[in-house]
Amino acid sequence: MLFPFPKASSQYRADIDGLRAIAITTVVAYHANFPWFSGGFVGVDIFFVISGFLITALLFNEELRSGRIDLAAFYARRVRRLMPAGLLVIVSTMLLAAFLLLPTVAEQLNLIRSAGAAAFFSSNFFFWQETGGYFDGPAYTYPLLHTWSLAVEEQYYLVWPFLLIVVYRYAKAATETGNRLRIIALLALMFFASLALSVYWTRTQPNAAFYLLPTRVWEFAIGGIVGLSSKWIADNLRRAGDLFAVVGLAAIGYSVFYFTHATPFPGSAALVPVLGTIALLAGTTANDQGQVRKLLSTRPFVVIGLLSYSWYLWHWPLLSISRIVGLGIDDVGRNALMLGLALLLAYLTYIFVENPIRERRPGWFAKSRSTLAMGAVISAITLASAIGLLAWREHLKTSSQIKAIFAAVTDASPYQSKCSMPATKLPTQLPLAVCVHGPDKTQPQIMLWGDSHADHLMPMLMEKFPDRSVYEMVMPGCAPSLGQGAHEPGLAENCAHFNQLALQRMHELRGKGLQGVLISARWARYASMPSLSLSEAGEGPPASAAKIVADTAKLRSNLDESLSALTAMGLRVVVMAPTPEMIYPVPQCLARRKPEQCETPRAMNDAMLADVTKLLREVVAKHPGVTLIDPIGFFCDSTRCYPKRDNTILYFDDDHVTGSAARLLAHAYAQELDGLRGDAAPVAPTQ
Repeated sequence: MLFPFPKASSQYRADIDGLRAIAITTVVAYHANFPWFSGGFVGVDIFFVISGFLITALLFNEELRSGRIDLAAFYARRVRRLMPAGLLVIVSTMLLAAFLLLPTVAEQLNLIRSAGAAAFFSSNFFFWQETGGYFDGPAYTYPLLHTWSLAVEEQYYLVWPFLLIVVYRYAKAATETGNRLRIIALLALMFFASLALSVYWTRTQPNAAFYLLPTRVWEFAIGGIVGLSSKWIADNLRRAGDLFAVVGLAAIGYSVFYFTHATPFPGSAALVPVLGTIALLAGTTANDQGQVRKLLSTRPFVVIGLLSYSWYLWHWPLLSISRIVGLGIDDVGRNALMLGLALLLAYLTYIFVENPIRERRPGWFAKSRSTLAMGAVISAITLASAIGLLAWREHLKTSSQIKAIFAAVTDASPYQSKCSMPATKLPTQLPLAVCVHGPDKTQPQIMLWGDSHADHLMPMLMEKFPDRSVYEMVMPGCAPSLGQGAHEPGLAENCAHFNQLALQRMHELRGKGLQGVLISARWARYASMPSLSLSEAGEGPPASAAKIVADTAKLRSNLDESLSALTAMGLRVVVMAPTPEMIYPVPQCLARRKPEQCETPRAMNDAMLADVTKLLREVVAKHPGVTLIDPIGFFCDSTRCYPKRDNTILYFDDDHVTGSAARLLAHAYAQELDGLRGDAAPVAPTQ
């Protein structure tokens, strides 16, 4: 037989594998950006509910049958089920990364660090801290991102059996029904507490709500409640079984087809797919002869369901690495090819690794204790593979081509790490001395104010004014204008507070010798203009024309107010117009393609930047003593924008300039920058 189906038994339910087929299909289709699957990420929630349903019933029945829960046997089953196949995929991913990913940027390093976390089923904590969010465009640069859900499951399995043992040990119920009701009550308590936390964190800490176990427990818990209620469901809901199942399918379908990455999730929105899965499970449990259960038990559904774990393991590394190599291009045809390859590898993994180890238990997998020891060995091998890739990365960095690329990637402002204040935290005070370059750390003469597009100009000011103290005040994602919020709405309060603190600091320093302020930002983003970068293509649909008009008007008003406040203090002000942006991350592109293939058409930058540059020019013209620098002529000619100039790599990603490029800007616009000094007259804006 080409495919080993599970042996028929009273405990095996083929329709559960059919439900797994629905879950995995929605997930992989979503990750491949197939049309109509904008909410396919809910497939993970379906898996969580299924796990709670099966594991709780399994542990309860074990205690009922034998009078105890054998923890060693339980965890040994988890090792056999998850870890050998997981090791194969992680090591294979490491080998692919060694030859296809670059050592100079975070490509290999992201994988190395996440593999170390995955070795101990803690990768959800890693991605919670390291990513801006599961739905962010750059998330594709993490080939092991999908292991977050496996970590959540294993963390639940680590806790839940012990809670069951506590119930059995201290409840001392005389009957099976009494114990069942006590456990259901405990699950109900977990359900409501976790759901409440999920709703709250989704509003206040969305990244933590998505990745961490406490906000996902309710999904496992409600699955467990239905699992323990199976007999009652079968006795009382048989006639309505198919109706429940159809309603459940409809709810799952609605969430798959109508949810998007903009849907606040998990929170209350997750109730739709979770309750849909519960209705489907209840319906198929109630009527074992129902049409939906028969459909889910057909061989195509069952085969995909049995391959679901291995398919899940393989699909994301292949999608991720292929997109990284493609410089962020998201090609649906290529994605479909990767999913097909992943399904083939899943079949081979199931046939030769997953199923034989789980069913035959060869060698060290025969007994519980030795299996647990093998689990520890597998974790150690996973960690060793990460260390091996790290050593290989250091070796690759010695080549001359890689050295040049590495120099560009690391060629950023020396103040970036210590002076870029995170927009995710409400600032209470602004550092001074540590963010001042020059002879006097407490009395700067020139200030740099803005977002990350201000930070990348710090080397320009350091080059231009070697004898003066320059102070950097930067918060990425926050425009340097009073009243202006942030590119991300959830950060508006923090940004507004930062800008108020910046204005107060200017007032304090004006009397101590502060002469001028350079303002710079990624202005087009605050006018809701779309990015050219392929790495940001997954951030959502373009803003509507009405939103662009409203945000542009807001930017105009707030910038006008800011310039009025600064000139009222007697400060000289220079405003830097937008930096042209590139389609591809420049160092990665230069490492993989010819320089001319990394250029961006000038017309694309003009379409994105012309309106906001015109706005800046008009606002600046209203304020004597304010100068505008438009750097597009430095980066572009009439037809193309260049990744390199005179052998100098101009960008360390797709929109931030290198320190070397910034120092060249200091000489290209020396006369305009002189306007920041109190002893120099301002000049006309550059054209």
